[in-house]
Amino acid sequence: MPETFHSPQQVKVFILYLLEKIGYPLDYNDLATIVIRDGYVDYFDFVTYFHELLEAGHISRVARDEEEEGGREVPVDRDSYLVTDTGRMIAKGLSDDLLLATVREKSYISAMRHLSLEKRGAVVKHDIEQVGDGSYIFHCSINDCDGLAFNLAIRADSYMQVSRMRMNFEDKPDVVYRGIVALVTGNVNYLLEK
Repeated sequence: MPETFHSPQQVKVFILYLLEKIGYPLDYNDLATIVIRDGYVDYFDFVTYFHELLEAGHISRVARDEEEEGGREVPVDRDSYLVTDTGRMIAKGLSDDLLLATVREKSYISAMRHLSLEKRGAVVKHDIEQVGDGSYIFHCSINDCDGLAFNLAIRADSYMQVSRMRMNFEDKPDVVYRGIVALVTGNVNYLLEK
């Protein structure tokens, strides 16, 4: 188990970093789960420092029915929280100094594992292209609130193979996405985790 953060500053920057990196409002339960998930912050520290950040104006509350998406209101089940401009500056300015790169990367991947593509407002697309030699190209992409998150084109030797690719991507695009990210970042242990 990883060692927990010892200083209040590390915990606060960690909370701000994850909320800023995710890029959209999260409800309290999701934020708490994401912050304590990997064991760097315990629950009591999260509660204490989250409320200090809220009182200091580094995090703000977005009440129900106030969230906007693409210029229109989106109803939410409960209050959500987002990082303010001041909190964003703190996260960007201090996360490199107070948080190890491996901690930042692992925690962000873990957060994405918790948040579904649907919850992140992602748009998933795919299509099949037949090429002249009898093979097929499977194209798939994911766009989220930050723009293009994933874009892949891969050749299949038969229609049966490309159909399986399409079926698996349609069924679990988040697993495909996380698997590719895990492979290219060298974090292949993800593939063995459930």
